[in-house]
Amino acid sequence: MVERISLRLAHWLKSELPDHPYSIARLQFGFHLMLNTVLTLLAAVILGLLFGTLKETMLVLLAFGALRMISGGYHFQSAVVCIAGTAIASVLLPRVDLSETYINTINIVNLVLTIIFSPSRINEQTRIPTKYFPVLKIGSSVLVASNFLFQSQLLAITWLIQVLSLIRLPKKGGEHG
Repeated sequence: MVERISLRLAHWLKSELPDHPYSIARLQFGFHLMLNTVLTLLAAVILGLLFGTLKETMLVLLAFGALRMISGGYHFQSAVVCIAGTAIASVLLPRVDLSETYINTINIVNLVLTIIFSPSRINEQTRIPTKYFPVLKIGSSVLVASNFLFQSQLLAITWLIQVLSLIRLPKKGGEHG
């Protein structure tokens, strides 16, 4: 659905501005990113309002997005699945109640997984040269480690979901999936 709308918008824009240097594929990619973001925010805001967790829902989206920008992670094949999954998770995560022990345990798991796997799956998602990937790893690790100070159960569980998306297990022949 999002892919088709993005393609239609790209064709429309290219027909209106035929001399524009961007290709239809590049315009479609831009529209796809914009629609994905807007629809995810819209769905999350609506659900956050319905469940009375708007502030916490927005914190989940902000924390998840901030870590995802610098650490990468798995991408769903379908934009609709991504939008629905992100919106639903952002409303459900504020309902999780963790003890201090669990928060610290999750913080440790988050830090270890971030150090091992970040950045992950961002080669074709960013223009950042690979020589700066160690900086992304350090930034991701520092961000996740900051929760040892904040002791936020919401940050712990949100970042756990994100760092789990970093894991890439070797396929046959030693290649990563």
